[in-house]
This record gives sequence, C-alpha cells and structure tokens, in this order.
Amino acid sequence: MDKGKILIIESHPETPDSISNLLDDEGFAPATTDENDNVLETAASEKPNLILIDMESVRADVWELCRNLKEDYETRKSAVILLSSQSDEELVVKAFESGADDFVSKPISKKKFVARLKAILRRMERNETKKIKVKDIEIDLDEHKVKKAGKPIDLTYIQFKLLYLLASRRENVFSRKEILEKVWGRKVYVTNRTVDVHIKRLREKLGEYKYPSQYIETIHGTGYRFL
Repeated sequence: MDKGKILIIESHPETPDSISNLLDDEGFAPATTDENDNVLETAASEKPNLILIDMESVRADVWELCRNLKEDYETRKSAVILLSSQSDEELVVKAFESGADDFVSKPISKKKFVARLKAILRRMERNETKKIKVKDIEIDLDEHKVKKAGKPIDLTYIQFKLLYLLASRRENVFSRKEILEKVWGRKVYVTNRTVDVHIKRLREKLGEYKYPSQYIETIHGTGYRFL
C-alpha cells in the first residue's frame, strides 16, 4: 500500500470544505466513493491505509460495514475512522465495538485531524499482526502461506481467504451467504453448493477426510465455524 493512501466515503466530495479537499491540501492521496453498496469492493481494489467513513453520508449499516472491512482479508490492514456530527458516549462505544480504530466528531479542526491521522498510520504500522495461529495451524498473512504442525500446506487463493475468514473469528458461526459475500464478493455469482465444495476441499488440505472435523464444524441449517 502507498503511504498515506486514503479512501473517503462521503456524499459530496466536490465541495470546498469536504474531507477530500482537506486531505488533498495536506499531501495525502485520497480516493472517494459515495456508492455505499460497493464500498467493500472499492476498498479491496484501492487497498488504502485509512478508510474514513462520514456516518451522515452512508446509507448502509455502518456497524456492519466496519466489521466487514476488518474481517476481510483485502482490507484488514486498513484503519477505519468514523466521522459524525454526533458524539454521545453510546455512539462512540458502539463505533469501537464494531471495529473502528478511531472516532472523530465534526466540525473538524484541520491541524488536529491531520495529526491524528498520521499518528494512527504510525500505530497501525507498528502493531500490524502478520501471523495468526490457531491450534496447530499457522497463517502468514503477508507471505500468503499456511503451515500445519510446521509443515507447509498448498492452498488456492480462495481456500486461503476462506481459512483466514473462519480462523480470524474463531467459534463465530458464518452463514453460507456471509461466506459467499466475504470470500467471493457480491459481484461474483456462486451458489451455496460452491461454499460446501470449497469447505470439503479445505478440510482435505488440512488432512481431514472423515467427519467430524477438528477444525471446521458444520452447523446444520446455518453454515460453518472454526473450532
């Protein structure tokens, strides 16, 4: 990712006092979108360091959007910052519980806001988690590699994303619809059967050929979870 690359979600980026113009003047490289239904796809394509969401501009569920951005393999490294003209305690707490890295109240002090963004970028760089280890499975996110008991496992790109999704939120039950959207994306037409087939193949890659699995549990009528 380029240093200082920012994706801004706001309704009117062309106005003089927009967040986009503010950051452009400070030497950042902001991209903007107000197509809320395509935010996840845009973020995955842009791969920004920061994602700024103007809460008054987003028609979609902001809390779900935050969680999706933080769970997705393509956007997990991006810091998510919410901006709102409201600042009550309950709203701020919910923002952080949904995965936001910061909450900024409007109106914005330009100098303080820019300093805040730079501090978050530095913190994200220092604290970036490069590996996930669950049981004897180790997932190296930067190298795009997986090991089981120290031995490498050859996974396809989709299998890697599927494993990361399940392992990153251990014991969370994902419906087939959620898996389809988070792994394949909304623009790709695949069926629930596709999820089942890829789960089966992933289990085989993990060395499992019989039921029950010690890694990926089938929740009948619902979906799957990583044990």
